[in-house]
Amino acid sequence: MFTTLSKRETVFAAILLSLYWIATMWGIWTKDVQALGWNLTVFAIAAFLLYTFAGGSKRPGRREYVWLVPFLLIALSYALYENPFVKAVNMLMLPLLFVSYFIITSTKHHEKVEWNIPWIRRMIERAVGFVTQIEQGISAITGALIPGGARRSDLVKRIVTGLVILVAASLLLFVPLLSGADPAFASMMQGVKTFVLDLIEPETLLKLAVFLALTVLTLAGLFGWTKEEEFSVRKETKHMDAVVSGIVLGGILLLYVLFLFTQLKTLWVYELPREFLSTERLVKSGFWQLFFLSGINVCLYVLYYRRTSKHVQALLAVFMFASLLLLLSAAKRMGMYVYSYGFSYEKFFAAYTVVFSVFLFLRLIAALFRKEKTDIVRYLAVAFVWMYAVVTVLPVEQMIFRANRALAGRPGSRIDMHELTMLSGDVLSLGKEQGVAHPDSRWPAWVAEKLAIADQKRFFEKTFTDLLMKKE
Repeated sequence: MFTTLSKRETVFAAILLSLYWIATMWGIWTKDVQALGWNLTVFAIAAFLLYTFAGGSKRPGRREYVWLVPFLLIALSYALYENPFVKAVNMLMLPLLFVSYFIITSTKHHEKVEWNIPWIRRMIERAVGFVTQIEQGISAITGALIPGGARRSDLVKRIVTGLVILVAASLLLFVPLLSGADPAFASMMQGVKTFVLDLIEPETLLKLAVFLALTVLTLAGLFGWTKEEEFSVRKETKHMDAVVSGIVLGGILLLYVLFLFTQLKTLWVYELPREFLSTERLVKSGFWQLFFLSGINVCLYVLYYRRTSKHVQALLAVFMFASLLLLLSAAKRMGMYVYSYGFSYEKFFAAYTVVFSVFLFLRLIAALFRKEKTDIVRYLAVAFVWMYAVVTVLPVEQMIFRANRALAGRPGSRIDMHELTMLSGDVLSLGKEQGVAHPDSRWPAWVAEKLAIADQKRFFEKTFTDLLMKKE
């Protein structure tokens, strides 16, 4: 397990990592994601290095970089931009990708593992199974901090266990009962309680508890996620009945064709209605078609890919082309919507998802004509992770603001630039320009608000955007 770092060095590294979290990220629940800057970037990279050197992971190769680079991009995004929407989503994506990376790379010959239901189940089991390593993490801490060998360490552990049980039983059972039986004893215990609380603030106790929990969980994850194992499951392809598959795919394809014919009036629209509600219904219906139909179509593709006869595979190709037609329609309508009303968070990521899905469907169609079988589930996972990781390091808010400003100057534009006051300090310089051009607008107040937020940040909470604010 510990090939580069010794067991004691690993424990002390975990302790330092937990102390760093307490020192730089304590209280983020009161400040929201604005308190996350390069402090979280450093924490994520330090945690990765700890798991790599202590877990005995081999040097990342081409197969490992497929998962490592997106993780590093997402971690880097915290140090680059203020974008609160992306930061909030990253709070889920970053730990998920971190855990997935070490589970995948600690599996022998992981590049040859077929991504099927047993493999995904095993990944989930290992991800949540780290809780079974908590006791081992506690043992590692006590063994590293208490010198004198295993016998003395065991004695101290037993003493500490007895004291913990004594304190817990006294506070929860004996002290309340005795206090209720004798007011004098209750008064004395209240004095002791006041004395202890005066010595140790409640927040200090909470920090200590979180510090201990972080250290133990860090080591538990290290034991659970970096332990090398071999996943040996035979690649069994369950063939689907060609007749049943042909009827299902053919019937759904027929429904799609009928749907396309009934939607001809709105499918290839070249001008949006003047009424905003009519426009919103037209465009969003296309987007939800994309959202639901794309998910269903991809599931059907994974279900039938290389599992039926050649004739059904040809029908699957036609089915995917029909699905692509719906995607292109949604992409066109989304483009017209943006052209008329400009970008927002929702419309930017919706348009980004549409474009990504179009390329994804083209790749899935191309896989039908290859001789070698493609691991579709692995490809979908890699494509999604890279799609998301890339957008986190793009200047999304800058792109939204600049595109809207350019489109707003077009004759007949319906874009209201005041709607962009929802953006963060990533566009401060552009907001200042807008405030100078329109001094009676809401932009001067917006600029003052963003500067005040940046000034309230501690140095380790700042981003690259905050540094640019000071120079302007």
